[in-house]
Amino acid sequence: MWTFPRPSARAARKEELRTGRRTPRRYWAIILFLLVCPPALLAQADAELSNLFSQVSPPTHLTVGGKLRFYLNATYGSDALARSAASAGLNQWLDSPDEWGQGMKGYDRRCASSIGSTTINNSIRFGIGSALREDPRYFPSGRKGFLPRLRHALASTLVTRTDSGGRAFAVSRLGGALGSGFISNSWHPARERTTNHALEGAGITLAMGAGMNVFREFWPDMRRMSRPR
Repeated sequence: MWTFPRPSARAARKEELRTGRRTPRRYWAIILFLLVCPPALLAQADAELSNLFSQVSPPTHLTVGGKLRFYLNATYGSDALARSAASAGLNQWLDSPDEWGQGMKGYDRRCASSIGSTTINNSIRFGIGSALREDPRYFPSGRKGFLPRLRHALASTLVTRTDSGGRAFAVSRLGGALGSGFISNSWHPARERTTNHALEGAGITLAMGAGMNVFREFWPDMRRMSRPR
């Protein structure tokens, strides 16, 4: 049996959750930011961002079969499973939720929960995205300068390329985040089966998506810088 050390402030936060005194304002703020920020960034610099994807070579059209392969890799590929394992490890360290306990049993339950949430999120994204003809891939900006590229990465969280090459609101991403947040509540402890907890999960999913877009945008540069000359 093995355990992780528990942060000193964790006990106080758990007590606040049990007594219902904790107000999850920061999660509402995350959701509001991610809903408002990308469209605001697009409107802020129309001249620059109206051709947000124009410098990217037209992508090869992704068929439904291609989208299915993308979905399977994003859900059950080695990178996806590694992220689920890391997420489970973090929640194990935080002892969240504490009802699941510690040791391998607690870790396995947290890991299964993370994989389950990812599966629901990506399944909804695949279904809605295929129906609305959204392209699930991330396309680098092809621009120069940190801020324009950062704006592109953040905007791409909720602005997607369509199969026809245009742009549209990423309904599938928002639907997947909200769907996984609410559906995954069914296997969480009773005290967490609330709307606030579901929105918290959705906000975290969207924030992680934004973070991954930023990583995808700048990773090629970081890799080049790390190579010995």
